[in-house]
Amino acid sequence: MSLAILTSPEAVQAAISEFDKIGRDRFLQKYGYGNGEILLRLDDGKSYDAEAILAAAVGYQHPRRGPLRPSEFVSSRAAIGDKLDELGFHVVDPYTGDHPTIRQTDIDLIASARQKAAQGLKYADLAQEERDAYSRVHDALAKLGEIAADELGQPDDLVVKLTSGFSPRSGVRGYLPKDLWFAVFPAENEDDLAGNPQIFMIVSERGVEYGFGAAVHPSDFSTQSLKDKVRETAPKIFERLPGARSQEAERISRTIEQSGKWFFRRKHRLEPNVSDFPTLNDLLAFLQSPPGAANSAGGISRYLHGAALDDADLVEEVKNTAHLFEPLLLRDWHDDHGNAPLLTQPTNHIAMAQTSEFSRLLDRFLRVFGAKRTGAFGIDTELREAIDGIQTWLQSCDPVRKRPEINVVISVGKGNWTNTPWIALLDRRVTKTTQSGIYLVFLIAEDLSITYLTLNQGMTALVQSLGQKAAAHEMVRIAADARSKVRQLGPSEFQLDNNIDLRSRSSASKNYEVGTIAHSDLPAGHVPDDRQMIDRLEWILNAYHHVTDIDEEQPSPDVTETDVAKEKMPAPPYSIDDAVADLFVSREHVEKTIGIWRRKMNLILQGAPGVGKSYLAKRLSYALIGARDDELIESVQFHQSYSYEDFIRGFRPDGNGGFELHDGIFLRFIRSAETKPASPHVMIIDEINRGNLSKIFGELMLLIEADKRSPEWATRLAYTLKGEGRRFIPDNVYLIGMMNTADRSLSFVDYALRRRFAFSNVAPQFDAPRFATFLSSKGVPEPIIDRVRSRMGELNSAIASDKVNLGPGFQIGHSFFTPYEPVEDAEAWYDDIIETEIAPLLEEYWFDNPERAEEWFTRLKG
Repeated sequence: MSLAILTSPEAVQAAISEFDKIGRDRFLQKYGYGNGEILLRLDDGKSYDAEAILAAAVGYQHPRRGPLRPSEFVSSRAAIGDKLDELGFHVVDPYTGDHPTIRQTDIDLIASARQKAAQGLKYADLAQEERDAYSRVHDALAKLGEIAADELGQPDDLVVKLTSGFSPRSGVRGYLPKDLWFAVFPAENEDDLAGNPQIFMIVSERGVEYGFGAAVHPSDFSTQSLKDKVRETAPKIFERLPGARSQEAERISRTIEQSGKWFFRRKHRLEPNVSDFPTLNDLLAFLQSPPGAANSAGGISRYLHGAALDDADLVEEVKNTAHLFEPLLLRDWHDDHGNAPLLTQPTNHIAMAQTSEFSRLLDRFLRVFGAKRTGAFGIDTELREAIDGIQTWLQSCDPVRKRPEINVVISVGKGNWTNTPWIALLDRRVTKTTQSGIYLVFLIAEDLSITYLTLNQGMTALVQSLGQKAAAHEMVRIAADARSKVRQLGPSEFQLDNNIDLRSRSSASKNYEVGTIAHSDLPAGHVPDDRQMIDRLEWILNAYHHVTDIDEEQPSPDVTETDVAKEKMPAPPYSIDDAVADLFVSREHVEKTIGIWRRKMNLILQGAPGVGKSYLAKRLSYALIGARDDELIESVQFHQSYSYEDFIRGFRPDGNGGFELHDGIFLRFIRSAETKPASPHVMIIDEINRGNLSKIFGELMLLIEADKRSPEWATRLAYTLKGEGRRFIPDNVYLIGMMNTADRSLSFVDYALRRRFAFSNVAPQFDAPRFATFLSSKGVPEPIIDRVRSRMGELNSAIASDKVNLGPGFQIGHSFFTPYEPVEDAEAWYDDIIETEIAPLLEEYWFDNPERAEEWFTRLKG
């Protein structure tokens, strides 16, 4: 249908407001649209899927007609752009210009093409939009590869290679490539080192994988001669990498850890975002061992897919990847004498005297923060990476690196955006919080026009003990005393006063100004280069220790969990895409389960032993909350003796021969949820059907219903404190329970509680593609994987068909076969599980028919 009937900018704005209110995923789902290729962008930098917005706007302008359904939306890309221009909005086509982009739409089209290839279709047989996706991705990879090479700073010494033999016009000899990719590697390795060390990016139906590869696995080559050459040269490559736990490896490891979550893998192209090794040192130890040489591959990578891919700036991702892994890539791979120096002069921006990496990172942080704070509070991937960039630079620069007791903390707010963001450097021997003591801090003005590097002091503790006015006087006294100790040290770049202006009326900003001891001004656009910044940091850190009388050799005390929590950064975001990546179940199952849970507010996962109910519950909780935030999750396990007094409130001994009322875990959890009404809180109840549920929940049985979560349904508790009113359960509290369907000792959940919960069956996932991929990533060979899947599948079929004794609820789950560590001897691993875990369970299942149990044990052993 033509967009001619849409003439109202107000209708478009109404659709945008709805998009902001309910979120992108729900908006697209409501109107039936997928990820859009064309974006509507507002002046504040926010972007929206243009097709879905225009379709919804038609419904706002013509409510009787309703929004455009996807089947009705036939306008061309040009027509969409023209309509947005006509209505006064900006249109952005992510595939135009010099900023290469890959979107989830492309991934979906490539996945569709791969499915057709599995059915025998060739590249020429694909739909035009699928071939277009291949062309777009190929072109984007070509640009991104060049950007990576330029960022490494050695264009003459590096090679950028793209998908072998691929032509956007004809495919690969008429067929589809398995993946599209680029690899950047030293030119001198092109002939000698097969599968050589590289910065890479791979696009497949899984998403976009990128990072550093020490060597490409032999199985990824099609000819035997290349496979043989990889096996021959890989050990030579691994020998020239930093030694595990060497000084160089420790330094690189810290930088990687500070740059965000990376995954240490046995090879490329494995299940997304799963680590085979916990740290870089463990990966290096494996590569430099006989098993590593035999494996002939290894690398460090991460994946982008779904909304995270659509929101990502791939140019920044590639640049950061090049910087991060430069020490592992630019080495002398052919030197047989001594250590492996860099190929050429290092281009590490932190170490070089005349680069301005800190200025670039600070500018990026301010730009991203300025855009994000106009909306609802939340740290998304873009802001997280901007924060990580600043933090990594500071922790890696020499003045901070050589002082391991310094902790770098960055704040943009907690629950709400702060007026004045800050970057603090805390010596743990002096203070572990910005609320007290003396510390270094970059203070950023509210209008983001200037940043001050200051020696400052915490005021919160002083205000609490002295009051605001007296605390200010005390801070002035402390500052004067501190300046007298460092006056002779002061360079011209620092002023020993508190004459800073944060352009803010907030009380916190005024306290920062009062408490300043010394400062160096960094106006936006005029931040000094890295060498000068390092000099200033060195001076002010020396002054810091001089003022606080800290001996540089004094050991740093242990940091407790409470100390860390005081300055805890907001939890990293966690989406449905993250949950799907962590689980073996399908995206459809995850979306449906979370949708039911949001509606019902109370959910029970029921299934046989080993189906991963607890693991699934935690990931569903993260996805519901939208962040991997364990502070919003509470866990409890019911048992036969568990009572109302444990869960809600009851009398407990007071230590003096008497008793006093104590709140139970659920009541404490409710109180916590009431302090953060905008954040979902999840109570996870393991073995929920082991307890007497009516007794445990008591009068709150009624109030857990989704439509009873309001003050009008409030009730008095059985044990009431003096002066306490009625209580209700807030609507940001969600319950999720786990129920074992194979435990004969348990009674059925009573109907009163069953009506208040939705139930979701959790089945074994032996047939899930991700299960096989996971086992492969743990070193389990394909024949053993096939054995596990086929024999356990047959066993579960027999259990399900035994309706007299067992049934589907007694099937055995896949978790019995999900190892935590890499498997070295797969045969022994399989036999141990069958003998020590599965066989005893079968004896319990068929306790009155031991011959049946023995028969299946023999069949499983083969």
